[in-house]
Amino acid sequence: MALHHARSGEVVGLLAHPQAPTLQSQAIVSTPELEVMRLCLPAGKQVPPHAVAGPITLLCLQGQIEVQAHGGWQPMRANDHLYLAGQVEHALRALTDAVVLVNIQRRAASAAERKQTSPD
Repeated sequence: MALHHARSGEVVGLLAHPQAPTLQSQAIVSTPELEVMRLCLPAGKQVPPHAVAGPITLLCLQGQIEVQAHGGWQPMRANDHLYLAGQVEHALRALTDAVVLVNIQRRAASAAERKQTSPD
């Protein structure tokens, strides 16, 4: 069964889902240009250093995490937002159970690609 990704105009609850008693990490939007993920990290979980091609943002929705980038660790808690440019190596560690919204800009669509997906 394919994973459900939100369609344009679809509202998605990030912190609760009626069919799942516990939150799980999930890709919410996946297009050639954009990836949006809900990342659920139990306390103590670490995401090893890595980098992605495009810029990313992290929004801590619940709990507390630390993000390593630009040579240091930055603490984040609920409602904190962090931007990282493309190709910046970063790592995460959960200090408590945490939920993080991750947005990754994959690449800008070319004019030809936009024309192909246009409703005209």
